[in-house]
Amino acid sequence: MHELSVLSHAVKTVSGIAEKNKIKSIKFLTLEVGSESTYVPMFFHKLYPVAIEHLPVLHGSELKTVTVPGKGLTIKEIGY
Repeated sequence: MHELSVLSHAVKTVSGIAEKNKIKSIKFLTLEVGSESTYVPMFFHKLYPVAIEHLPVLHGSELKTVTVPGKGLTIKEIGY
């Protein structure tokens, strides 16, 4: 389940930015998920409470996910 590591990194990054800018509270976090990625947005939502548990700035916040279209790279485009 790679979603937990991605989510943990995202919330720690947001928390750090909030601390640096003296932001006390965040209402929501929007995470863009590529449509061709192997990530499952439902898992991000299920794991969000665990990921923010020790980050007070995110307590009470909501996770929003947005699915963004993939670019559909072909093998030719990456040099094979």
